[in-house]
Amino acid sequence: MHILGVPLGWVMKFIYGFIQNYGLSIIVFTILVKLLMLPMAVKQQKSQAKMAVIQPQMMELQKRYANNQQKLQEELAALYAREGYNPAGGCLTLFIQFPIIMGLYDVIYKPLTHILALGEETLTKATEIATSLGMLPERLYSAEPYIISAVQNDPAAFSALGTDVISKIQDLDLYFLGINLGDTPTMAFNMLLLIPILSFASQM
Repeated sequence: MHILGVPLGWVMKFIYGFIQNYGLSIIVFTILVKLLMLPMAVKQQKSQAKMAVIQPQMMELQKRYANNQQKLQEELAALYAREGYNPAGGCLTLFIQFPIIMGLYDVIYKPLTHILALGEETLTKATEIATSLGMLPERLYSAEPYIISAVQNDPAAFSALGTDVISKIQDLDLYFLGINLGDTPTMAFNMLLLIPILSFASQM
């Protein structure tokens, strides 16, 4: 997944260089990715709409040739050709979008890697320090949001990383509308609860 995120990470780093705010950078970044994926999304929607139109004819053919699979396939192929429908069209679009979405997740969850461009050795050392201090929960995809919060809350504990790295992490602005995007939402009633709610609402 990291390989998929590298080229998108360059874009995210470029955007953050201008905006200097992680939340706004994610919004601009997501809009750009959505615009790039728009032609594929439109093609997929058209394929689904076409499928809905010819579905009754397909069901009729399946009933008529239930005992003759060869004839059924021939008639379906003729129907697809007549209606200009490609049954693999929608799937191909999804296959193209999937790696882009996976790369997008990698970029969002790893700001230290993609925005600050910290090396593997530095990230490993930071993870070891955060783990030894009990600052990392189990079963997490990326430790980076927790490391950022930990460094910003207690920079002295991460002195082994060097003042330059600590300064870069401290300057990373994860706040958006007063919400620290590095924190994890819980069922407790607070501002963080707005994140999954807004995410669900925007998807709907």
